[in-house]
Amino acid sequence: MYNVKWLVEVARKGLTDLVPAVRRAFNDDPGDDRLVLVYGKRPRTYIIVIAVAGAGAGALFSLFGPDFPFKDAINWSAVLIGSTYATLIRRYLFSGSKAQPADFPWLAASMVPAVFLLMVISVLAHVAPDTSSTSDHALFSVGNLLVAITDALGVAAAMTIAFAALCYSRNWLHALWDLAVRLVVFKFMVWLTALILLDIGIIGPLIASLLARVFGIHIPDWLPELVDQVSYAALLSVAYLAVIGATWTVCRRSISELLETGHVDVLATVAAMSIDPEKTRKKQAKKALREQKKALRKK
Repeated sequence: MYNVKWLVEVARKGLTDLVPAVRRAFNDDPGDDRLVLVYGKRPRTYIIVIAVAGAGAGALFSLFGPDFPFKDAINWSAVLIGSTYATLIRRYLFSGSKAQPADFPWLAASMVPAVFLLMVISVLAHVAPDTSSTSDHALFSVGNLLVAITDALGVAAAMTIAFAALCYSRNWLHALWDLAVRLVVFKFMVWLTALILLDIGIIGPLIASLLARVFGIHIPDWLPELVDQVSYAALLSVAYLAVIGATWTVCRRSISELLETGHVDVLATVAAMSIDPEKTRKKQAKKALREQKKALRKK
């Protein structure tokens, strides 16, 4: 159903539009600054404080908070930061008539420092245990670093989904429920991909077996693991970047509708964007052809 080439194109288009918007939002030009409307005076300092305080409080809760089921499966820093951003942005969007469609780049870009900080923390959390342990081969840490960077992109994609779900519906309970459902599906797909490519390992052992049987080449035992790690990083990085790019594109295009109606089903639109339209057209054409043949048989 999914086409990697199409996902790369979705990611490229969204990120190409995102980068200049973020640069403009943080140009610190008093005459062209909508961040003040949401965060008050010195908004960039306030944004950094939210990111650092949320990351610190989330880490403390993870370490010293009470234990309960699935506690370790939740990024508490992301929860605290995301809920703070959502509260501020929702108040601006739905509590008055100041919001305009042109505000979107500023609103979305205000989350970039926090997302970047969470990505750095995610990478360090993955890499630190590996660097402290010994390994028989130098490339072991390279593969784990790629996996760590990929998982950090997953944090960025999850935060993007959270922004879309929480800020694009006036109904708070509906937004929370939609976010919970999407994140559960998101988490399950990531777990399944990691299980197949990393824990079980398919691509690396398959290549090693082919090289040994066909060409008589025996590769080191650690190389199949590295191949699996690279495959995991390549596949999920494309998926995560496509999620970020598609969400940015959909949110920017639909903010006018949000301000008029109070709700936009952004996440469903993002899911639809991930499907290659060429494949969809081919399926529709085949379906139409089958229906025509059935109609001719009946005649």
